[in-house]
Amino acid sequence: MSRQIFSILILCVLFAGCTNNNPQRRLAVEGEVTLNGRPLAQGSISFDPSGTQEVKTQSGGEIKDGKYTIAAPQGLVPGEYTVRIRSMEEVPDSRKNTGNPMEDQPILKDIIPSEFGSQSVQKITVEKGKQNQFNFKM
Repeated sequence: MSRQIFSILILCVLFAGCTNNNPQRRLAVEGEVTLNGRPLAQGSISFDPSGTQEVKTQSGGEIKDGKYTIAAPQGLVPGEYTVRIRSMEEVPDSRKNTGNPMEDQPILKDIIPSEFGSQSVQKITVEKGKQNQFNFKM
């Protein structure tokens, strides 16, 4: 009897180790982002569902030195997505230097063209079995 229990325990451990930690079958997404021919130093990228995919996923990540990577567990299911990119820059001479931290906050502006940012018209299609690398030149 103890041999059967041991066998069952082994099967349970093996089964638990094989469970899918990506139940929605999301796919990794990666790429490069340039602005005026240079890698975008820092920013963020987001992907919002715009197609008719059955499962709607949304994801995004950080852009650093012109590159972004979103691993499969946080990635996207196959389908069409609208891409939005943001990168903020301090407006020169916008700090007041009054000594009050609440008043000394700089004014920030988004340096991304609106057709890639708030009013994005950029679309991508994520496909199963593909590398899903998307590069954006602004």
